[in-house]
Amino acid sequence: MAKTYKSVNDFTGEVTKILKGYADEVSDLTTQAVMKTAYEAEDQLHVAGEFKNGAKSKYRKGWTITFRETRFYTEAIVHNKDYQLTHLLESGHAKWLWGRSTNEEVRAFPHIEQVNEEAQRRLQEYIEGGLR
Repeated sequence: MAKTYKSVNDFTGEVTKILKGYADEVSDLTTQAVMKTAYEAEDQLHVAGEFKNGAKSKYRKGWTITFRETRFYTEAIVHNKDYQLTHLLESGHAKWLWGRSTNEEVRAFPHIEQVNEEAQRRLQEYIEGGLR
């Protein structure tokens, strides 16, 4: 049997309650998806890259996550404690010897961009899958 309302204010209050409940569900789903994706990206970065395992083991272990949550969004930043090395490994750099450039390039080991693209795709899938 259909619910009857005594006034328009009763109806408006009921609709507002339903919409707030839906917004809370979507917010919780999004927060869980962001956290899950960040942990997966961190795990992938622990093993990503073609460089030797022993030489860069400190770098591989340095990946960590910083979470920030506000009323409007949840943010997860996956970063390395040795942040200077991430750019050099990802992009390559000029080779220097005794303070002078040797006009040679140290090759790049791209590994962060691939994980980032995969994480963005996966986050979208988690959110869309949860809303269905």
